[in-house]
Formats: sequence, structure tokens, C-alpha cells
Amino acid sequence: MSPDEMLAHESTSQAFLDDIIGKLKTRREKDWYNVDVKTVLDKTPILSHETRENGDSLVFLNSSVMYFSPATGRMQHFPRNLVHCFVDDYRMSEEKSDIVFRGELFSVTPHEEQLCWILECANESNVPQAQASVAKWMSWLNRK
Repeated sequence: MSPDEMLAHESTSQAFLDDIIGKLKTRREKDWYNVDVKTVLDKTPILSHETRENGDSLVFLNSSVMYFSPATGRMQHFPRNLVHCFVDDYRMSEEKSDIVFRGELFSVTPHEEQLCWILECANESNVPQAQASVAKWMSWLNRK
């Protein structure tokens, strides 16, 4: 990596760690991300990331995505060509549902190794944020 690429990588990596560390509850989880996950991602440029309140995260790389779960200690890597995106907009449906919008990023892999990252909105005011996440997924899936 060039010096400029290295600086950008460090900035993006730090943004990811800063975002997830604030959501972690235990010292053990924070250490896991700061040592183990950081080591795995050390030389890999991060394009973007998503985090959950439970400490799970999804990191978008150039041609793959990684899922991290401190509760299980899982670090799973999924090549982009095995990842798919489905969107269900229940606002268009005649049937009533508690969910108004759902985006799902998932992998076609063996059961215990599947990626299943779901965004659901029960309130219509949350749909634009979910749509923005899905748009980011689609952009990543369609990178050259």
C-alpha cells in the first residue's frame, strides 16, 4: 500500500473500531475486537462497516465481507460472489404486517456458515435509513 492508502486504511479501520467499541459491554469483547479482529484486518482496506448493539458487525472489503460476533468468537469471511441481497417493502402489500420494510444480505453457503444480516423496520420513519444501508450493500455487490 502507498502511504496515502495506508493512512486511509488506518482511518477507516479506526472508525470501525471506534464505532463498535462503544457498543460493547465487556472488557473481554473490547479486547477481542482490539486485538484479534484488528489483527485479522490489519493489512486489509475496509470500505465500510455496519454494527449492531449486541456487538456483531459486518465489514465490507474490496471483494468480500466479514462478519464478526464477539458472543460466539466467530470471524466469517464471505466472497462477494456468494452474497445476495433481498428487499421486501411491505408497505406495498395488501396484507398487514408489523414490519414495513426488510432488507437481507445473505450468503449461499453451508448452514452453519451462512451470513444472514437483516434490517427490519416496524416504523415507516426508519425506512429511509434502511434503504440507505441496502443501497450501500447493492453498490458494494456491484463493484467492478
